[in-house]
Amino acid sequence: METSRIDNQVPFMAIHPTEIIKDEIKERGMSQKELAERLGMQASNVSRMLREKESITSALAAKLETALGIKSSFWLNAQAEYNKDVLAIEQRNEKEQVAVDKEYMLSSLLNMKELYAKLKIRTSLFVQEKLDALSQIFGMEPAEIPYFQLAYNGNFKKSDNVTTDEKNQRTWQVLAYVSAKHNTPTCKYEKGNAREAAIEIASSAHKGGISEEQIKEILNKYGISYSYVSKLEKAPIDAYSSWVDDYPAIVTTHRYNDICKLVFNIIHELGHIELHIKQNTNVAYISDGAYSTDQKEEEANKFAEDILIAPDIWKDIVNTSSKGIGVNNIVQHLRLQAKAKELDFGLVMWRYKFETHKYALRGTNPEKITRPVKENFI
Repeated sequence: METSRIDNQVPFMAIHPTEIIKDEIKERGMSQKELAERLGMQASNVSRMLREKESITSALAAKLETALGIKSSFWLNAQAEYNKDVLAIEQRNEKEQVAVDKEYMLSSLLNMKELYAKLKIRTSLFVQEKLDALSQIFGMEPAEIPYFQLAYNGNFKKSDNVTTDEKNQRTWQVLAYVSAKHNTPTCKYEKGNAREAAIEIASSAHKGGISEEQIKEILNKYGISYSYVSKLEKAPIDAYSSWVDDYPAIVTTHRYNDICKLVFNIIHELGHIELHIKQNTNVAYISDGAYSTDQKEEEANKFAEDILIAPDIWKDIVNTSSKGIGVNNIVQHLRLQAKAKELDFGLVMWRYKFETHKYALRGTNPEKITRPVKENFI
């Protein structure tokens, strides 16, 4: 009989050889008194040895071999393994305490429960093991993650009407970065590709609708990463764009199940990529759908509006609609205009709502997102 375990694995607890002795005599139906007789020891001394977990010496190992028929080398090896495990457990516990302190620091900035859940890191692991998993995913020490996130100077337009959980917002942005890193585009990005991708997405949407999977395929073709990360509570984010490694990336949340809003959000982020995001710079743009007077946000909005519907065509639609068209008839009027100009009615309606802030018009139920992209962090 030999003891063995996988190298570098630290057991939860160390098993002392005396525990093996107890199990052995129990299975044999042997009393401690009988064991004492076989060992040539007093019963009280055997009881103390088992109770106080005394070390197995060479002399005692030889007696155990005679008494139980198990080689003395087994008992000496068991004692050596126990000593080794005790030291390893002490060292692990010291590291674990350091890890607990690190996790506590991280939890003051990030929602660690959501982070572990999204990245499928088991909460039953030791804290050090969970942090090691984070380190492997991010390619950096976990303690650096919040500072890395802060380095991404998120231009976030906050809505005054929505309560924001800053910790959840930071956590979502960290997850968005991971998702973008693990959804590498299929082609190399070239300057001007963001505009070309926006034009193709808008054109496809007007020609009979577009699914989210089709949007992802178009973006990948132009060297732009696309992924989805579901929103966290009180983190009212619609979309995010940044430069990751050697390509630009867009991440959305499906905060609203509305394909037209999604198309607009994506083209809005493409506007940031085309106009504002510079290669290999730590700048991220995060949109929450709020109206902003920030110049770059206004530029991204105009980029999206003009790509979706050409300015001259939209001017014609607006001028026509202003000639005696009542509020109750505007939806039908825009429907007819969309048909006449071979535009998608949903996108025409969305632009009208966006510009007028009239989101509650009757007869304009949002078209749901089709073939939605799933979360992917690996």
